[in-house]
Amino acid sequence: MKLLFVTDNGFSPKDGNFYYSGANVQHYTTATKFFDDIVFIARNSKYEPSSSKISPNYKTYLVGSITLGNILKNYLNINSVLESEIKDADAIMCFGLNGYLAYKKAQKYNKPVIAYVGGCIYDTLINMDSKFKRKAAPFMMRLIKNMVRDADYVHYVDKYLIERYPTKGKYLICPSARLEVSDDALEKRIKRINYNNSKTILGVIGYTHNKIKGIDTAIRALPLLGENYHLQVVGRGDHSWLDKIAEELGVQNQVEFLGILDGRDKIFDWLDTVDIYLQPSLTEGMPRATLEAMSRACPVVSTSVGGLKTIIDNEHRVKINDCHSIAKKVMELSRNKDLIKKTAEENFKTSKLFDAKILDNKRNTFYVELKNELKGK
Repeated sequence: MKLLFVTDNGFSPKDGNFYYSGANVQHYTTATKFFDDIVFIARNSKYEPSSSKISPNYKTYLVGSITLGNILKNYLNINSVLESEIKDADAIMCFGLNGYLAYKKAQKYNKPVIAYVGGCIYDTLINMDSKFKRKAAPFMMRLIKNMVRDADYVHYVDKYLIERYPTKGKYLICPSARLEVSDDALEKRIKRINYNNSKTILGVIGYTHNKIKGIDTAIRALPLLGENYHLQVVGRGDHSWLDKIAEELGVQNQVEFLGILDGRDKIFDWLDTVDIYLQPSLTEGMPRATLEAMSRACPVVSTSVGGLKTIIDNEHRVKINDCHSIAKKVMELSRNKDLIKKTAEENFKTSKLFDAKILDNKRNTFYVELKNELKGK
């Protein structure tokens, strides 16, 4: 069976091959597990060393993003690719704006649509630095709502998205995280908590080129915490604007940007050295990075947005942009060994609900039924 996989998520070329980013690992795994013939249509992004290669067995098209300056050019490009590939596809998997264009084309040719909802597009765009994207947020939300409403099948990453993007089709609620929870993670965490460290390491994972992950809020919390608290940031992107904030606050020696850590093992090794993980995001779907931190028994302080409300106890959540509350929560945890142990144990227990075997079973059940129904059409 042939799947047309259409997304805004950036894929990349290098040395004649195509690659998908770490954020797309589960998407790629799901698609390749259940469909024999796949055509990928994605936004052309910069290659990252942590990316994985797309099998040459699958056709890949990289197209531009539809932005204010190139709406017509890139629309015609995407439309041409869709027109050439959609006619003999058995199903169309749709993500984002490119996915919406594919959905409209699928309606024209009466093709089944699988909509993927990984977060709220309105929340994402309204928190962008771009005026164009902020103004486009309500319009884009209407488009995605229409796509999800009419889709034959919908894959949500968290239950809160069903209320925002209801559907008439069959649906699955399952995060894109892929965790292998190891019992020794909790043992390592308890040993670290019991050891009297001279400084407290705060960690955060996220792109550094915009404000979506709230890394600036984490930096603003440091002067309130004192010199014994240090922040380490993992992720790609320009962080010069964050360097400037740190310098203005006089905490530049307490902030370290580690860039991209290549592979899950290196990320997990780093998480084992973090005392408290922060997720001060302005918006989230079901954050894979937070789940990974919880699988390493990290205590977590987060904002109260998206899927974070599902996985993080209210006691350890704050409002967006609230550096004072983050500092307060971090201080409470770091100064109370009983509380930080309890939080580590609870987070670790929650992460087990997202173990790969459990989530794979949910995905398998849904996609096997989906594929059988497609064969019957």
